[in-house]
Amino acid sequence: MRTHARLLTRLAAASWLVGLAMAASSCGDVSKGELARQVSTRASPGSFRAAGVSTVIERRCGSLDCHGSLARNMRIYSSRGLRLPNEAGVRPGEGDTTIDEITANYHSAMTIEPEATNAVVAGGDPNQLLLIKKPLGIEKHKGGTVFRRGDDTERCLVTWLTEDLITPVDSAACARAAVFPKE
Repeated sequence: MRTHARLLTRLAAASWLVGLAMAASSCGDVSKGELARQVSTRASPGSFRAAGVSTVIERRCGSLDCHGSLARNMRIYSSRGLRLPNEAGVRPGEGDTTIDEITANYHSAMTIEPEATNAVVAGGDPNQLLLIKKPLGIEKHKGGTVFRRGDDTERCLVTWLTEDLITPVDSAACARAAVFPKE
């Protein structure tokens, strides 16, 4: 577990340094094939964890027959499904979702469509993202419709994607949406 955490820390630091070097070295357009990451208060990794957005995605999408599978582009790790390799030998159904797994979930959600996600982080419409369109059934989704327009799951995800200093993530909607299946 510590080895994996150190690797993730090193990768994050390297990614940050590369981004900083890119920003410092050019004022022009980003070279073809590269993507400049946007810095914003929207869709923050802290609120992804603290407001329970990861928990909602884990419960709604992270079962072993859905996105809790290595065969999926958007992989979701959780205590109930796919686990990151770990030195503790924790398996599905054991323990809590680790911070490394939550971090991996955040990166998975943010990198499905990096350019479109950057546009949303810059103030664009979150309803244009596959992260919203597929589970709403607007775009073909093997798992079918996962949530409905206006329900707590959609509110949780959309308020996370559009959060700012005045309008935070709807944590109450996230808490209600995390109760799945409904008890």
